[in-house]
This record gives sequence, structure tokens and C-alpha cells, in this order.
Amino acid sequence: MGILQKKADSTIYSDVLIIGSGIAGLRAALEVSRLGKRPLLISKSPTGKANNSNLAGGGFTFATKDFDFYMHKQRTLQTGKMLNRRDAVEAFVRMAPSLVKELLDMGMKASMRSTGIYCRGSSLVGGPEITSTLIKACQAAGVQYMSGIMVTDLLVDEGNCYGALGFQKRTGEIYGFKSDAVILATGGAGAIFIPNDNAPGITGDGYVLGLEAGLDLIDMEFVQFYPLVYAASGTTRMILPSSFADLGRILNRSGEDIKKKYDLREKPIAIVSRDRFAQALFREIMLGNGIDGALLLDMRGVDDELIPLALPLRERFKRKIAYHSKPLKIMPACHHTMGGILTDSSARTALEGLYAAGEVVGGIHGANRMGGNALSESMVFGVLAARTSVNYLDSIHSSSKFEILLERKVRDRFFGLAVQPAGPSKARALKRAIGEILWEKVGIIRSEKFLQQGIKGIDKILNDISLQFAENPRELCTIIECRNAALTARSIAVAALERKESRGAHYRNDFPEENEDWCKHIHINMVEQKPQINKIVPIDNL
Repeated sequence: MGILQKKADSTIYSDVLIIGSGIAGLRAALEVSRLGKRPLLISKSPTGKANNSNLAGGGFTFATKDFDFYMHKQRTLQTGKMLNRRDAVEAFVRMAPSLVKELLDMGMKASMRSTGIYCRGSSLVGGPEITSTLIKACQAAGVQYMSGIMVTDLLVDEGNCYGALGFQKRTGEIYGFKSDAVILATGGAGAIFIPNDNAPGITGDGYVLGLEAGLDLIDMEFVQFYPLVYAASGTTRMILPSSFADLGRILNRSGEDIKKKYDLREKPIAIVSRDRFAQALFREIMLGNGIDGALLLDMRGVDDELIPLALPLRERFKRKIAYHSKPLKIMPACHHTMGGILTDSSARTALEGLYAAGEVVGGIHGANRMGGNALSESMVFGVLAARTSVNYLDSIHSSSKFEILLERKVRDRFFGLAVQPAGPSKARALKRAIGEILWEKVGIIRSEKFLQQGIKGIDKILNDISLQFAENPRELCTIIECRNAALTARSIAVAALERKESRGAHYRNDFPEENEDWCKHIHINMVEQKPQINKIVPIDNL
């Protein structure tokens, strides 16, 4: 299986190693190839699949003739409660229009709207044309891929990154990936919450790779919840159109109208009042006013012509969930993590040779993300990471440290992991326990008491994870994912406990008001194998 070896099965060489195959990773790989270098794109799931770009609603926000650069920038900053990194927002807003146009020129189908475009494929739960369009372009450019690879470590020494270590989930083969430049595009951590609307593998892997390489995470307390998620048949992965909240009645088990009860008047409610709407639904569910842990959305009697969906999509929704004939069970779910690795406006991290793009990066969205910014921002910084990494390649000389670092990491990470397993691993159950702790103690409505309880519970799970043994490569992947989820969960919880105010997506019922003294970034790093507060930096000094 490979997991008892003292050395890697093989070493794979590339100019730029890209970890993750969502929109940020695919666009980075394409750009590296266009610039004349050899990219290698590796991913835990099949290339372009099982990531949030493939499940996204398909909205790209960018400057248009009706929504200029200044308006986009100001709306982004206002939504982020002015905690956004200004230089990153400026770069994003300026580059997005031309890069989205290029994506359309590649063949991605979309419809225009006043603030950008809307792309959706044939599925109810995603915009698959986003990744499929980029995959075709990457294939035409000769980009090399490896899928099913779980990356366990970055190979780092004296402030430089020389590549990565990983293994094949199916066979257990261990690989060293030697590259003078590495781009992290692993996505966020939304799947560690229960419930969530993310792809199941979005478990904070990139955050932990960064933490264990010595990097800081920032803004980890800011987690966005989407209020309008279909909750029937045990699934919470279908996002309902925001217009449903405005057109239908939202009721608790007593028949009370939630919009009236919580004075939710601004429209579209699920966009403009997303945080207050999610908080209202969560509060009702926690008070026991739900039905099977959900509330009801009653769309019966709503004229189909009022629903702003293309006719084919509207008909698919009608067949799938029969919204016209029965009330739908809905609930809020974890949607997006705004925090992550600190980079500059060119996607550089604090390590030479390491870059990051997409949801794994923190600070661009501030305290909350404006709808439609995730896809366009990930694409922009995928391109910037590629360009910056290629410029770096042209300025360095090859190092001989890779082999030494690889041997050491293989020994530390793999040797002996499967010796005398003490029964089946409990990693799956522990992973679910993390999600439940996050939802109940570190979720939409927070308090000092609950956050402290959450940290205590997470620490116990971290200890339990350290006692688990893998009998096969897939089980090893599950254990590592579980550990990544727990370390990310702790990062979120300790940052949320430290921020004694409510701002954007972070709501403390013991500190319900926004406090200008807290216009600061909370930095997290690893201390004694646990994420801890490192420093708190006023925004002007970042």
C-alpha cells in the first residue's frame, strides 16, 4: 500500500505545481502553460469535479456598463464591512472584466445581468460549464494532470517552498512533487460544518498545509451561511434561488411568518439581508420552532411568471422539488469561508516559491463576501498566482534540498502509520462530530460560553484523531481530512472567541454591535500543534 515505506515511490517534476482543480487551479494551470512553463495540476478528486466551482450557482460579478469599477469596489468593501485588503480588491476589480470575457470566448455559455453574468449548466446544483470549459482549454494547452492525490505536506526549509508530498488515495503510492513554485488552490472549508452546501472534500486541507508550513491564517472567524438550502430527503446541498425567499412565505411550525417576525423587508432578502435571514432561521430552529430541524417555504400560489428563471431551469426545479404543490423544507447551511492564508495582491505568501488563490486565501472578502465575487475573484488570483510564480522561476537557481526534505517528511508522515491497527478507524464519526460542534457552538449565532465549549470539544477530537490508525490508503485519507477539519475548526473557533463584536458574517449575541475598535485582522498560526492567536493587526498596518 505504500504507507509503511521509508521513501517515496517516485518523484514527479514540474515547473509549477498547482494543488486543486477548481476555477483558481485550472485557470492558473492554463496561464502557466501559456507563459511557456510546465504546470502539473494535482487534485484530491477527479480533475474539475467535486469542488465548489463545479457546484457553484454560476454568478460572476464584475464591472459592466451599468456597474462600473468604482461601484464594484465600493460594494465589495461595504459588504466586507471595510475589513477587506484594499490592494487585493483593487487588483480583482480591475482584472475581472477582461478575464470573464476571455472565459466566454472559450465557449462558456452565460446570460448577462447588470452586475456581471450568470452561468448555469444542465444540473440544478451547479454550473458545470465553468470547469468543463477550462478543462478543455487546459487539455488543448497540454496541461498535465494527476487526480486522486491527497497532499499531506509542503516541503519547506528556511523560508522557501520546494514542492510537496502526497499519496494516491486508491493505491497508496507515495509521491514527491518537486517544483520551484507551488500554487495552493485547494478551496475553503465549508464541508466541515453540518449542514453545508459544499463539495464533500472541502475540508480545510490548504489551511492546514499553510499552517504546518509556518504561515498565518487571517479572518478565520468569518464564515458565510446561505439561508435558503433545500433540506428534504437528507440532503442539504441544493441551493434554492434567492427569489424564492421574496416570493414565498417562510413559516415555522406554528405558522408564524418569519419575514414579518424578524422584520426582514429588504429585497432580495437572501442576498441583501443574508446574515440576518440566516440568523433568524437558525434561531427558530434552535428554539425548537422548526419541523425536523427545518422551516417551511410555501411557494404554492406563486405565479410561475414571477420567478426570474429561464423556462427550462424553472421546469427542472418544478419537477425536482415540486415547489408548486407542497411547502419545501429549508434551512441555512455553511456556504463560504472568507478567511485563509495571507497573501499580497500578486498572490505571494510569506514563503518564497509558494502562492495561493481562491477560497484558500483570506482577507479579500473581509467580513463578508459579496454575491458573485467568489468565482471571478478566484479566476483573477489564479491568473496572478501563475504570472507571479513564472516570474519567480526566471529569477532563481535550482536547489538540492528537495530530496533531503522529502525523505524526512515521508519518514515523519507515513512510516509506521498502519502498524498494529487497534480496530477500525473512527475518523468518519469524528468528522461528523466536528460538523455538529461547529453548527451548534461555532455557527451562525455565537457566544463566549458556546465558543469555549466548542474549542474544548474540538481539542478532544484532535486527541482522538491522533489515536486512529489507517488500514488502507482511503482510510488514511479520511483520517488526514478529519485532522484538517479539526485544525481548521479550531482556527475558526479561537478567532471567533477573540473577536468581541459582531461584524459581517460573524455574529456574537453577547457582543451584538459592530465596534470600530475591532477593524482589525486576527492572525492564527500553529503553536504546539494547535492553531492559536498569533497577533491582531489593525487594517491600516496589514
